[in-house]
Amino acid sequence: MTEYIPAGAPRAAESRVAFTLRTTPEVVRVSPGTGDAEYAGVTVVGSVTGEEKITLNKVTVKILKGADSPHFASSLDGVEVSVYRSGWTYVGVQQSTFSFLHSSGGEMVDPGASLTVRLDRIPVNQAIGSSQVTVTAHWNNESGTGRTIFEIGKFPPGFYLRDFTSSHAEVNNGEDVELRWQASADATLHLMYEDAQYDVTDRSEFTVSDMRRTTVFYLRGSHGSAEQTLGTIVGVSDPDIEVNNLVVTGAVRADRLESRTLERIRIVPPSTEATATQPGQLPPETVAQLPVAEEA
Repeated sequence: MTEYIPAGAPRAAESRVAFTLRTTPEVVRVSPGTGDAEYAGVTVVGSVTGEEKITLNKVTVKILKGADSPHFASSLDGVEVSVYRSGWTYVGVQQSTFSFLHSSGGEMVDPGASLTVRLDRIPVNQAIGSSQVTVTAHWNNESGTGRTIFEIGKFPPGFYLRDFTSSHAEVNNGEDVELRWQASADATLHLMYEDAQYDVTDRSEFTVSDMRRTTVFYLRGSHGSAEQTLGTIVGVSDPDIEVNNLVVTGAVRADRLESRTLERIRIVPPSTEATATQPGQLPPETVAQLPVAEEA
């Protein structure tokens, strides 16, 4: 199954319930113009966050119904609904919103506890695009409310994006890594990492040279406004470390210190006699070779 990432700001900072959403099948496909409809399932898991208990009163899931691209379902008739937590029940659907309540009106819930709801056999409409599924929690007798919006892609028949892997899970500093994947011919593909984006449409591999730090890679496949994103991570042993300011109170030991300008390195000699040196010098056992400042 694919776990979708909430769109935009998924929940307010003070929200006490965090949601995740998954769909079945892994890629949701639109229904054909004729013949049987395509069906999809949505599984939502809500988890209580923070350090204190809350009284969880209500959870709702809104699925847009209609024939256009922003709509998800062609109809909500016949959707099979389940809730997985003792004392909770499904109470019905109104204005495309499925509601779940505790039998006593609210349940005192510990941090880390979760509630799962499933909506199965949702008939997907015929419009390729992206649709929003909105999940809302109400707690502490309606004094707290948190809403999470998920963007669910609806793809044409035959679309797929899968098996996004790397040649190595971990490499040495400075080594290369090859990323590989499988995608359908009609997919537009972009590889994203470290604030960069590369068009890799019609490719099934990409080599990243000179890996210097552990990096998360994302592969986004799209067809029109419908998008699916996969991720993988590659670790780097002994990675480079970049800092804006570094204060060292003890000794510095290095084979070489490098800087674009000498002015960016300030060396303060230690105050103890055991390691005392001339002002502006490193201790003898840690002398580093500094480069000449580059000209502007």
